[in-house]
Amino acid sequence: MQALLINLDRSSDRLAEQTIQFTRLGVPFTRLPAVSVDDFDDDTYHKLAFSGQRPLKKSELACFLSHKKAWQWVLEHNQSCVILEDDVVLVQDFGQLLDDTAQLTDVDFINFEVHGRKKTVSKQPMHSLSNDYQLYSLFIDRSGAAGYVLFPSGAKILLDYINQRAIGLADEFIYSCQALRKYQVEPAALLQSDKCPQYGVACDTVFHSVIAQVSPKQTVDLSSLEKLKFKTNRIMTQIKLGLLQLKHRQGVKREIWVDAKRF
Repeated sequence: MQALLINLDRSSDRLAEQTIQFTRLGVPFTRLPAVSVDDFDDDTYHKLAFSGQRPLKKSELACFLSHKKAWQWVLEHNQSCVILEDDVVLVQDFGQLLDDTAQLTDVDFINFEVHGRKKTVSKQPMHSLSNDYQLYSLFIDRSGAAGYVLFPSGAKILLDYINQRAIGLADEFIYSCQALRKYQVEPAALLQSDKCPQYGVACDTVFHSVIAQVSPKQTVDLSSLEKLKFKTNRIMTQIKLGLLQLKHRQGVKREIWVDAKRF
């Protein structure tokens, strides 16, 4: 299975760290140049970033467009891939896990990470993989898109979904897509480096979110009508989440296990 690493041109330090990690694990990867805030103009920003629950920061829009670029790569090459952001810390048997997931045929999307929030998953695993990894149906998740497997079927679904709803944060957009056959691996197979201390995982270099470092405050002046639209979108999103929780009440909301010894 191909590994795609989303990496900004200016983040050569992150690329160097990932090259060391992938070499140590014996897993090849392809660098996918990330979309930068310099790659779109203000008109494009205003066209794309103002239709969700709140105005997206330019860095958040760039992150979404970077993931969209990865989805297009998967679909164009008709090849399942693990899509990774460039601050991930991977388990030692990551290569074997990729080999195992590549054999699955009834899956669109597999989340490999945890991000400090509980998830709603099936009570029983749907697939068993090597080294005691299990795949659970993933019903509700609300954060984290640093590492996931996407199959061509899933890439098409996500790209079509862009025409059906407002774009937003990459992770929120993915997990709101109910057409995706989504799964969660347990124990988790990767963490973002800044989450490693939370789970007792050793990490030599901690990289913090690029999004969090850019334009921390939204400075766009909003009209009363725009403020009302965003408030309405937030309310509708909460209603949909409540309905989703009712729909998947057969699942269980819980923490996903992180086995620090695997890293």
